Amino acid sequence: MTSESDWLKEIRALLGSCRIGFLATQGKTGAESSMAPYALHGENVLLHLSRLARHTANIQTHPMSGFMICAPESSMDSPLALPRLSLQGSISPVPNEALISAQKAYLSAIAEAEPLFDFADFQLFRLEVANIRWVGGFGSARDIPLNTWRKITTSGKEN
Repeated sequence: MTSESDWLKEIRALLGSCRIGFLATQGKTGAESSMAPYALHGENVLLHLSRLARHTANIQTHPMSGFMICAPESSMDSPLALPRLSLQGSISPVPNEALISAQKAYLSAIAEAEPLFDFADFQLFRLEVANIRWVGGFGSARDIPLNTWRKITTSGKEN
């Protein structure tokens, strides 16, 4: 059995090593998924999305969405045992009062995205996390309480 301090470290390591996740939204005919770079801003997940993309239209119609962050596969790992974090919550545009700090946090994580901030169709969105599920491997799955998520995402960081 993995101790709490172990899985907290594992979640922090995953968040620190992966810059992309998989966004699940509700489309016209069912669930749709797409890859999206992300950054953390406090306890929220930031997504820089084009208004021309289907996932953005889906979010506007159905803001409740899922986002999965998964460790990359390697030849030494079983794909069934890869650590992964599943987040659920509501996605909305970042409010104007938080836009400057959110953009700074996003570009700190995804510097390559800077030119996209000049495109009129791109906008920063935030996933306000409501449910968290951690799978650290076989026999290591648990729901993560929101207060623990806040501790994971905000301890020792200025966002």
